[in-house]
Amino acid sequence: MNKLLSIAIVLILPLSACGKEPAVSTLPDPVPDQEMFSSEEGLSLVLDEDSFVGSPSIIKTLVRNNSSSDYQLGEFYHIEVNKDGQWYIITYSDAVFLKNPSFKDYGNVLSAGSEARQNFSVDALGVTLIPGEYRLVKTFISIGEPMHELSVAVPFSVE
Repeated sequence: MNKLLSIAIVLILPLSACGKEPAVSTLPDPVPDQEMFSSEEGLSLVLDEDSFVGSPSIIKTLVRNNSSSDYQLGEFYHIEVNKDGQWYIITYSDAVFLKNPSFKDYGNVLSAGSEARQNFSVDALGVTLIPGEYRLVKTFISIGEPMHELSVAVPFSVE
């Protein structure tokens, strides 16, 4: 009887695991900034597309600086996923930074009154976005004193 029960459990467990939806890997705790906007203090982020069929390989963006100050920015973005009404940062290998040394928050200047196009590579992170709600987060660093960071976020969906 125990042998029959063991066989039944071994056969049923893989079937129940097939019913689970795949998930993206995230940090265990939700982000502290649950409410973020696409524009803050004159800095804004716009996506060329906000809905994708399947995981996008590239997300094309436009960053604008309508403030009166210059800001630093780099190629770095991060992605957050909405799970049960809360935003969580998607994790990926630290090797991303070794493969792309320019994947950082600084290095370029976005002058007051200017804009720039940037392409963010999801493929370079080595992640696949499953269907769900996401937001792309971009951080800017002030050049003048007092120095401060400012982040903006734009939601998008994957179907």
